[in-house]
Amino acid sequence: MKSSWLAALAASMAMTGASFAAETPTTIIKPGEDTLEITTLKAAGGEVILPTAKDKTQNHDQYSYAAVRRLGKTLYLSGVIAGRLPGEGTDVESLKTALRRAFSTIQRNLKAAGSDMEDIADIQTFADFKGPNFKGDTATLLATYVEVKNEFIKPPYPAETVVGVANLAEPDGIMEIRVTANVRGKPRKKGAPQ
Repeated sequence: MKSSWLAALAASMAMTGASFAAETPTTIIKPGEDTLEITTLKAAGGEVILPTAKDKTQNHDQYSYAAVRRLGKTLYLSGVIAGRLPGEGTDVESLKTALRRAFSTIQRNLKAAGSDMEDIADIQTFADFKGPNFKGDTATLLATYVEVKNEFIKPPYPAETVVGVANLAEPDGIMEIRVTANVRGKPRKKGAPQ
């Protein structure tokens, strides 16, 4: 299944003229890749917000998606992968690390767009409950997810849906978290403190 996704991605990239690296780059934000270098692009009814250089050069320019899209007073964030980086395990503590990294990325993306975690109206989470990247059961994965999510999001909670999937597009992914939020302020400027 995962190789078919890569084949589809390669075909899509070939049609758009994008190159395919020998090793597929991960969309998971690694330490050091989270420095704000905000790029905004005008778009119908709002703008596209690309918080980091990786969001611009890899995710937008190569894979053809925006980290954040503002339409009127609503922010739509692309899914953020909670997944393993090289050397990380498949246990609960490693899952917590991956989830904290994902929620930190969501928080950074919201701040780059002038909002924050309390502005989230809806969360959609896609979980690979039986994948190779977490060696626990469904109940443990969900309990761990809720525990870490609640470190970042306080009551009153947003609407939420969690869906089980056969696999995620990111080979090392465990969960993909997508949010919709209200626009509170203006986007931060390039180089602004986080």
